[in-house]
Amino acid sequence: MSSYSDLCLICSGQQDFVVNIHEAGPYDRSHDYTRVLYCRACALGELRSFSYDGFVVFGEEDEVMVWSAVLSTADVDVVRSAFTCSTPLAGICECPLHVRAYDTSVRVHKTRLPEHGPDRHSPAGRTTAVVEVVDGLVEFRSA
Repeated sequence: MSSYSDLCLICSGQQDFVVNIHEAGPYDRSHDYTRVLYCRACALGELRSFSYDGFVVFGEEDEVMVWSAVLSTADVDVVRSAFTCSTPLAGICECPLHVRAYDTSVRVHKTRLPEHGPDRHSPAGRTTAVVEVVDGLVEFRSA
């Protein structure tokens, strides 16, 4: 499962879709998700939140917004090994792993990225997140 918005923000290559933490949609006029992605070419992981809101009034806010926090390769490896849900790519799953990952990912400070332009494809200024396993559940924290 990959889409244009899942491309690496640095090299524009396809990223591995590690975990779909939460997803609502896609619907005709809205789509939201939070995912862990990994770019093998850049050896860099990402905690990405995406929101498309087709109901936005012109000038109110952007229709498409993307927030991103960098994850180290070691942290992505922790997610891969500790996220033992049988359906890790099901963003609608309500198992304890998905729920805890989503609850903690919401509190992580992520950098809002422009939809277009050179600043979108730069790690400069992006925040970093770290991963911890607490009581067998993956949690995200701001670094």
